[in-house]
Amino acid sequence: VFPGFKPANALNKSRNNKAAYADFEADFGPKLLVGLAGRFENYSDFGNTLDGKLAAAYRANDVIVFRGSVSTGFRAPGLQQRYFSSTFTDFINGRPVDVVLAPNNGALAVAAGIPSLKEEQSLGFGAGITATFDDASALTLDVYRINIDDRIVLSGRFDQTDPTIGATLARLNVGQAQFFVNSVDTRTQGLDFTYSRTDDLGDGKLGTNFAYTHNKTEVRAINLPARFQNRPDLADVLLSERERLFLEQGAPRSKFVLGFNYDINKWNADLKIIYFGQQVLGTFSGTAVLGEIAGLAEYDPRASADFAVTYSFLENLKLAVGAANIFDKFPSRQDDLETDNGFIYDSVQFGLNGTSYFARLSAKF
Repeated sequence: VFPGFKPANALNKSRNNKAAYADFEADFGPKLLVGLAGRFENYSDFGNTLDGKLAAAYRANDVIVFRGSVSTGFRAPGLQQRYFSSTFTDFINGRPVDVVLAPNNGALAVAAGIPSLKEEQSLGFGAGITATFDDASALTLDVYRINIDDRIVLSGRFDQTDPTIGATLARLNVGQAQFFVNSVDTRTQGLDFTYSRTDDLGDGKLGTNFAYTHNKTEVRAINLPARFQNRPDLADVLLSERERLFLEQGAPRSKFVLGFNYDINKWNADLKIIYFGQQVLGTFSGTAVLGEIAGLAEYDPRASADFAVTYSFLENLKLAVGAANIFDKFPSRQDDLETDNGFIYDSVQFGLNGTSYFARLSAKF
């Protein structure tokens, strides 16, 4: 149902950007370090941005350091988000309908009242602590919050029944249309924890590493273009519940890795145990309401492990053999009519191919 690209889809577009960056860092006494940075950038296709960062680190004693930062940032709209276009055919109630992915600032987007894309903007806060207990062990703990405004998303479909742009679509002989639009504000907050330790074990050394991350992304608001301000119902078109779940749970909210690395003479053994948290995604049919089974693709937590052994023939010549996902774990089974890839599960937490084995010979010159 994809007829290919038409001559009208072919474009030759480019952008230029210029930037100036300044970074200042200074010690205020033996315990306090303060950093200040700023960046100005000009893009030929959407304008200017000015962002900055203030950071500080305070050494409480020989073991503990506190740190914190506040910063702004941006992401420029991609060239493909501004200019890419295509037409494909979908079957709705058994009837073929042409669906147009309309380029930003193109005739259809302008007629529909879709504004020009602008940069996504972020405001981030972070605070943390590092502790170095001795030469053998250390830990870090950081918490953060990042607000992103005007995130660019691909809208749902507008059709000829829409009271605002339906007549425009009919006049242009377009069955349905989608647009890239700055329409979503999100907040991501979470924490990261790491711990590492090295111990003597027999004639070798055992390294232990633990890392844990937990974060949560929430959609704070859906911003309607000016032409649609009197159409609150279009919030579900700009961001459906299925797409909302992709933003909020597109990756597991929690994950930890426990690793062991043992070095002895010319041998090295590495074991990683990885835990992937739960995910709840939407489906093509049904209403995605958290807490209900219907209309959801629920991926239960999974634990996996990787293992490898390396032998060093020479300082610069090594052979490694091992396996990933050694316990042959798979994601939770789903309805293959409801997944993006048409298989019994998507690769959302980790790969879907089970155990894989490898042998790798490396040489440095």
